[in-house]
Amino acid sequence: MYTLESLNRLQAIEVDQDIKSLSHAVFPGTHCPLFGVALSASYIKNLVVVVVGTSECTYYTKNFAYHRQKGRDRVYSLVLEDQHVILGAVEQVEAAILEIIEIEQPEALMLVSTCVPEVIGEDYAGALHSLKAKVKTPLLLVQTEHFKSNSHIPGMQQAMKSLVDVMVASQQNQSVNILGHRQGDAHQTELVKLLSKHQVAIKTIIPSMCSIDELKTATSASLNIVTDMIALDLAQEMQKRFAIDYLSFDKQLKQATIAENYQLLQQKLGIDLQADLAAPIAEYQKLYALCQQQFKGMKLIYGNTPMMAFETVDFLSDLGMIPEFIQVRQLYEQDQPYKANLLAKGFNPYVSRIANIAPLRQFYKVIKAQLYVGHESPVLLKENGMKQIAFDAHAQKIGYELPIAMMQDLLKIFTQSNSKSTGGMMHGSM
Repeated sequence: MYTLESLNRLQAIEVDQDIKSLSHAVFPGTHCPLFGVALSASYIKNLVVVVVGTSECTYYTKNFAYHRQKGRDRVYSLVLEDQHVILGAVEQVEAAILEIIEIEQPEALMLVSTCVPEVIGEDYAGALHSLKAKVKTPLLLVQTEHFKSNSHIPGMQQAMKSLVDVMVASQQNQSVNILGHRQGDAHQTELVKLLSKHQVAIKTIIPSMCSIDELKTATSASLNIVTDMIALDLAQEMQKRFAIDYLSFDKQLKQATIAENYQLLQQKLGIDLQADLAAPIAEYQKLYALCQQQFKGMKLIYGNTPMMAFETVDFLSDLGMIPEFIQVRQLYEQDQPYKANLLAKGFNPYVSRIANIAPLRQFYKVIKAQLYVGHESPVLLKENGMKQIAFDAHAQKIGYELPIAMMQDLLKIFTQSNSKSTGGMMHGSM
C-alpha cells in the first residue's frame, strides 16, 4: 500500500538520496543517458555516432536519430551477441570503426558505449587511443551507464563535453558561442535576436546548429554563453584548454535573475540593452501582478517539464500558488537557493522522483490541487478537479520571453470560461 508518509518533505531533502519514490516499481520510468546522447549528438552535422550495446539500445538510438535528422542516417548500431558478452568485443568494435571511417569518411566519430559493455568492463577508451594513431578522424567516447544514473541528463552532459576534443586552438575575436541550446530556431530567441541587433557575431550554436567544421573553429569566440546546464562542463573545459570566458544564462524565471544575466552580458560584450529590454520588463511586471491576483492560494502538483523543478516551483509560489507535491529528476547543486526560498516562504511539500505517476494517482483527491504542471492524463486530471499545463512549447526560449510565455499560458487556461478543452492542457513537442 502506497502512503505519502513514505516520502520525505522538502525540509528533509539534504542530498539526492533523500528523494524517494512512492513505489519501487517505477512507471512509466525515466529516460536513460543514451537518450541524452541521441538528443544532443543527432543535431551535429557530419558527426557519425556508433552505438555499442544490445539490440534494444542500438535500435532505439538509430530510430530516434533518423527522425531527428529527417532521414539522414548517421548512426551505426554495433549489436552485442551472447559470445561478445562472454569474450568481449573490443577487436570487433575497432574493426567496425575502421570500416565506417573508410566508407563514410566522417569529419568526426562518436563511440557510445551502453550498460552491457560497461558492466563487463570493455576498454573502449584504450581502443580509441590506439585507433587515433591509425586515423586522422577525431574520435570521441561517451559512456552511458543507466545503472549509474536515473536520468538522461548525464548523457547530454558527457556528449557535450566530449565535443571539446574536436576543437582546435585559434585566435579569439569579438564573437560568442551559444552552448546548450538543444531546440531548433535558436535565432528566434530573445537573446539571439538582441545579440544580432547589436552586431554581436555568433560563431556557432552547440549542439542544435553546428557542424564539425564550426566546432573546430569555435575556439575563436571570446565568450561562451551557456543557456542550459548540460553545457556547463563543456564551457569549463573550453575555458581550461582555450582560455575562453563563459557566462551562465540558463532558463531563469525571476526578473532579478534575468536582469543580472543581461547586466553581466552587457559588461562582458560592451553593449547597452536597456532600451531593448524596457518593453519585455514592463510586460513581465504586468503579467506578474495579474498572476498574483489570479493564483493566490491555488494548490499545485509539479511533474515533468523541461524546466528545473525547484526553480520553477519557487517562481510559481511567488505567483501565489501553494506547492503540495514536487516530482524531481534529482537534486542538483543549482537547486539549493530555490529550495531555501521555498522553505523560507513556509512551504514544505512532499518530494518524489519523476516518472512514477501511477502510484501518485490515488492521492489526487487527498492533495486536492487545482493545477498539475507536467505530463499526465488530461482526462484523469479533469476528473480530479485539476487543470493541466506543460511548458514544453517554451523550452527553447531564453530571457524574459520564457516567464512571459509561461504566465500568459497560465492566465489563459484559468480565465477561459466554459472551456471545452479536456483538462486545460497546453503543451508542445520538444
